[in-house]
Amino acid sequence: MIIRTDASKCIHILQGYSFFNNGMDDYWYYSDTVFKTGRSYALVSEYQQGCMYLSYLLGGQIEIKDGLEIYLDDNRVTQETLKDISWNLEPSYESYKNLIVRKSIEKALKSGHVEESFEQLAESFCLTPERYDRKLRQLSGERWSASAAVGYASGKKVFYAPYNASNFYSSNARLEHMISYLTSHDCMVLLPVGSDMYLKDHVDQCIYIEQQTAWWKSKQ
Repeated sequence: MIIRTDASKCIHILQGYSFFNNGMDDYWYYSDTVFKTGRSYALVSEYQQGCMYLSYLLGGQIEIKDGLEIYLDDNRVTQETLKDISWNLEPSYESYKNLIVRKSIEKALKSGHVEESFEQLAESFCLTPERYDRKLRQLSGERWSASAAVGYASGKKVFYAPYNASNFYSSNARLEHMISYLTSHDCMVLLPVGSDMYLKDHVDQCIYIEQQTAWWKSKQ
């Protein structure tokens, strides 16, 4: 599966803005990009310089407007299409934040999107038994891995995340296992981050996002 953005028709408005439900906001200079399932990406920029906007855009959380077009395997898609195949790794501000880890994974598995058992997914995503009966939002170090397990069992293909500083990914073996498992099962992982310091050795590609307008420079 290939997802690409086409900014060739963004003539009058060249920059998108969005305010997110976690209190962050971001601006992205519309540009052509290409992403593939089975690969992981670090979207690298400073805060408010595009990486979170692009992550949430591909995750179906931002309206596609201003002439921007997005294609899925050469078919033009809507925001809702992207939303249907995507999952936010950070559940804290999502409707599924109160899901119980084991119950939600087992329920999702009944849909038949994947063949693994709960026990197999728990091992693959490094989930610990003492946290099986907790809500996603109550987890700390396992929160993203447990959220990813629910999304994967639900048949999602694009896993996106909010912006984090680079040290969030320092010495995080659990996240490394999560990225590896998702990409080896033909999913896409998008990780907006302030620096490539810790992620560059654990993702397939770093995409460096630069603001290209005088508008951004005037705000510095």
